[in-house]
Amino acid sequence: MEETITFERFLNKEEIEELLKKIIFRGIYDENGNPLYPYKYAKFSLIKVHPPESPTSFPQVLRDFQPSPLFTAQPTIYKTQTDMLAQVDRFLQTIGKRINVLGFEGVQYTWEGRGRYHVLPPIIEKHIYPLSKGSFDLSKMAKRFEGCFVKDARGNLHELSKRFIKNFYVDQESKIEYLDIFNHNAELVNYGLNFNGKTDFYIICDGSHRLDYAIEYLNQPTNAILVEPIDQEYPLLPYYAFPIPFRPTTRLTSKEAEKKYPRLERDKIHLLNDFLKKTLHYDWVEGGLLVSKLRQQTTIY
Repeated sequence: MEETITFERFLNKEEIEELLKKIIFRGIYDENGNPLYPYKYAKFSLIKVHPPESPTSFPQVLRDFQPSPLFTAQPTIYKTQTDMLAQVDRFLQTIGKRINVLGFEGVQYTWEGRGRYHVLPPIIEKHIYPLSKGSFDLSKMAKRFEGCFVKDARGNLHELSKRFIKNFYVDQESKIEYLDIFNHNAELVNYGLNFNGKTDFYIICDGSHRLDYAIEYLNQPTNAILVEPIDQEYPLLPYYAFPIPFRPTTRLTSKEAEKKYPRLERDKIHLLNDFLKKTLHYDWVEGGLLVSKLRQQTTIY
């Protein structure tokens, strides 16, 4: 038996852009400890993503008639979420909409027993990453974080652009004297030894389940909101995890089902180390966007 979903109102393009610009990082601050805004200097446009044509191809971002492969930071898809989206899609049809053909718009609705939500097109970020022989140039990546600070357990601010943090407290007494900000496996991730310099990556950052539902169950293209820097010389801050191919996808019935597979090998690869890895996550609710999410609420200072 399906629960009742009740339409409340539409969100227009101007309202969505305003809300997106209010999103904050969960653990990245300026030198005074104020939260930073990932989309403060970003621009937005509507693009289309096409389903892959074969098991060895990826969904394609079509922009100005030019296709680019879509990457993801989260390769796991949960059937529980897909089932929920199927019900949302049925609800949208009652108001003349479909989940894969929303324009630059959003729908606010109330789901009985769950709460209030927004649904809008998936959000894709265009990132420009420096490569050196196919791997992220970590020295240049660190410089991207100029003016960006994280807090330790004592509330001390540490600037990320220096790459190596000194005296980082993991609790009120224990500290790490010398800490590399990056994942200790970061140098192992390689996109091709012959590739150097600035490289574009289109990464799905919100709505991977919506996109999966559209291309796998509807087998239809889907609209998406593209986020990119206003000035290409000042790219977006790096995303929280490495871009990896959208396929193959790890499919589980639920997040709880992960416990059945203690040696599940394929998962997200965080850019930052284990103490900092979730500081780059976004707080969507702070911006006023009521999007459902599966993220574990880890302590972030």
